[in-house]
Amino acid sequence: MNKRYLKQMLTYFSKVYHLGEKIKGLKDGRINPQIETSTISFIVL
Repeated sequence: MNKRYLKQMLTYFSKVYHLGEKIKGLKDGRINPQIETSTISFIVL
């Protein structure tokens, strides 16, 4: 997979499925996390 294709795919998912809003709404069970769950999700993606 090249970078251009990956960028197009992420743009499509963002527009169609509102990916950013869904990732921002993620929660986990950690108490007082140093890094937000949304940040980790974007990095993994």
